[in-house]
Amino acid sequence: MNDSLLISIFTKGGFFIYPILVCSIIALSIFLKKFFLISKDKIISKNFITQINLNIDSKNFDKALALCESDKTIFSSLVEIILLNRDKDALFIESTLEDEGQKNIYKLSESNEILGSLSNICTLLGLLGTISGMITVFKVISTQTVVDPPSLAGGISEALYTTAFGLLVAIPTYVGYKYLNSKILNISVELQDESKKIINRIKN
Repeated sequence: MNDSLLISIFTKGGFFIYPILVCSIIALSIFLKKFFLISKDKIISKNFITQINLNIDSKNFDKALALCESDKTIFSSLVEIILLNRDKDALFIESTLEDEGQKNIYKLSESNEILGSLSNICTLLGLLGTISGMITVFKVISTQTVVDPPSLAGGISEALYTTAFGLLVAIPTYVGYKYLNSKILNISVELQDESKKIINRIKN
C-alpha cells in the first residue's frame, strides 16, 4: 500500500476508518503476544527431554526434579508433576496431568477468540462505512435537481475506502486467529504424547 493510497483512506474514508484502525492495533498486539507465548522454547525443549530421560533412566529423580525447577517451559512443569507422583498409579498421574494440561492450554488460548471477534467487527465496520457513504450519496441526489458528479465523490469514496480497509484488516486478523488455534492444538497433542512417554519410562 503506497503513501498516497494510505492518505486517501484516512482523508476520504470517513469516521469508520478510525474504529477499524483501533481494531487493527489491538489485533496485532494480541497476535504478537500470543505468538511469543507459543514459541517452541517456552513450551518444550528438546535438550530438556534428553536430560530428563537420562536422569530418569539412571533413577536420579532428585536431579530430575532440580532440572524441572530450572527449566521454565510448560512441559517441565508437567514432568515435575509426574516425578512428584511417580509412586502412584499411572491413571492417577494421567488424571492429574490432564487437569494441569488443560489449565496451561487455556492460558495459551486466552484472548484468541478476541482475534476472531475483531475480524468480524472490522468486516461489519467496513459495511457500516459503505452504508454511511451510500447515505451521503443519496442525500446529495435527493437535494440536487441536476446531480453534479463531483458532489457524489465524497460518499462514494467513503463507501469504497472503508470497505477496503475493513477487509484489509479483517482478513489477516482471521488468518492469525486460525494460525494460533492450529498451533495451540498441535502443542496440546505434543505435550500429551511427550508426557505419556515420560510416564511409561518411569513405570517400566
